[in-house]
Amino acid sequence: MTSFEIFSSLTKHAVLVVLAMLVSVSASAQGISQGFDQPLTEKTVAFEGVNPYSNMPGNITITVSGTFHGKRIGSGRKAGWSIVTGEQQGSFAFVPYDSSQPTFKGTFKFSLSGEIPFDRHSDVLPLHFIIKTVGTDGSEVTFVQSELATVNEYVADVSFGELKRCNAVDANENAAKP
Repeated sequence: MTSFEIFSSLTKHAVLVVLAMLVSVSASAQGISQGFDQPLTEKTVAFEGVNPYSNMPGNITITVSGTFHGKRIGSGRKAGWSIVTGEQQGSFAFVPYDSSQPTFKGTFKFSLSGEIPFDRHSDVLPLHFIIKTVGTDGSEVTFVQSELATVNEYVADVSFGELKRCNAVDANENAAKP
């Protein structure tokens, strides 16, 4: 075998090895979405808020737990995005500062689904969920609670925002809205 034939044979093998490596790297970069599950360990959060029906200030206490299922998209037009599903449940209490006003308590349970765009540069999913409550005066009130869920491969955590009135559209939905 001449040195030209040896060089030619080595070149063919080198090209094949490089092509195989490129295909392998391309396949892993293209597609395979990375999935993860994160439990939301029971957590109690207390904060000040306003009853949107009476405009009375008071304390809100929410105890929540649940599970998040996430998937990072590896290719396509949504490459880098996260898809998050899961469920949450817990209890809610609104205690007004004015003791002549009713206290409202209730429980909630909901499924959730949402997408976190890559360009948001965070793992935060905004949600809203419905809580049906009963007041100490016997009245029934439905609230909508805003939530920010931080979900990634390492942690699941939630924080809560403004309490809102429930309108007719919200009342017909069982799941959280991103």
